[in-house]
Amino acid sequence: MFILRWLLNYEEDLQQAFTTADKLLSGLPPSFSQPARDFLDKFHVLKENRSKNYICYLLPYWLKEKSTVPITDCRQIAIANIFGMMYYHLLDDLMDNPEARFKHQLPLADLIHFEFLNIYRSYFPADSPFWPYFRKYIAEWADAVTYENSNNFFLEAPVRVAHKAAPVKLTVAAICLLSNQENMIPLLEDSVDTVLITLQMLDDWMDWEKDLKEGSYNCLIALIETKQQLTEMRRPTPDEIRQAIYTQGILSEYAQQAETHHQALSGVRCYTQHLYDFHEFLVHNIRQAAKQIEKDRKLLENGGLEYWLSKKNSNS
Repeated sequence: MFILRWLLNYEEDLQQAFTTADKLLSGLPPSFSQPARDFLDKFHVLKENRSKNYICYLLPYWLKEKSTVPITDCRQIAIANIFGMMYYHLLDDLMDNPEARFKHQLPLADLIHFEFLNIYRSYFPADSPFWPYFRKYIAEWADAVTYENSNNFFLEAPVRVAHKAAPVKLTVAAICLLSNQENMIPLLEDSVDTVLITLQMLDDWMDWEKDLKEGSYNCLIALIETKQQLTEMRRPTPDEIRQAIYTQGILSEYAQQAETHHQALSGVRCYTQHLYDFHEFLVHNIRQAAKQIEKDRKLLENGGLEYWLSKKNSNS
C-alpha cells in the first residue's frame, strides 16, 4: 500500500495556493470573476470528485527538496501553475469544441493567462534566461496539440506525448534559475517528460472508450493499431480493443513500457524523491490493471465456475 507522501506532505501548502488563487480570480471584472472561480473549483486537488492534476500543482514543492527556494516562492509558482493549467484547459476545450457553450471562454482564458504571466514576470525580468525556456515549452505544446492526430507519437516519438503538457516544465526552469542551478534543467526536463508520458499512458488506459468514440489520439489504441497492423484509414473497433486487452495481453506490454520509464528515472531520485515516488504510483496503477486482467484471463481459461467463485469471494 502506498503512503502518498508526495501529496500528504503538501496538503496545507496546496490549500493555501488554491485559496490565494481564488482571491486573485475574485478580482477579475465582475462578469468573469465567478465563472473563473467556478472553473478553478473543478480542479481543486483537495476536494472530492475533482480533476487531479497533481504534478501541475505539486512539482514546485517536490523540486524544493534540493533547492534554496523559499516555500513562499514555491507557493507562488504553484499558483501560477494553477492559472496556467486553467488557461490550457480552456484552450483545449475551444480547440475540441469551437462552439463552446460559454461564449466568454476565450476572453476568460486571456484574463487567466494574464494572472499566470504576472506571477512569472514578478520573478523574471525580460532579459532573464527563463523566457527562452518559456518559449521552448510553449512551442513544444503547440506542436504536440497540432499534430497528435496525424502522427503516431507514442510509438515514433514518445516525448511528444509529454509535450501536450510541456508548460508544466516552467516549474523546472523557475526553481532551477531561482536557486542558481540552471545546470540541472536538462536532467529535470527529461525526467518530467518521462513522468508525463506515463501519466498520459494511465489516462489513456482509463479513457480509451471515450477517446475512441471522440476520435482523439490515445497511446493504448495506437499500440493496438500497430500490433494489429491496421491502416491509417481504420481505427480498431471497441470489440477489437477489448480482445487485445482481455485475451491478447496487450496491457502487460503497455505496463512493461511504463516500468522501463521508471527505470530511466532512477538517476533523478536523489534530486527529487517525490517526483520518483509519484511516478511509481502511476506505474503501480497500470501494473495492477494488467495483473488483474491476466489473473481473470487465467481463471476463465480454467473454467467459468472458478472465475465466478473468485469474483464472489472478492466481493464478500
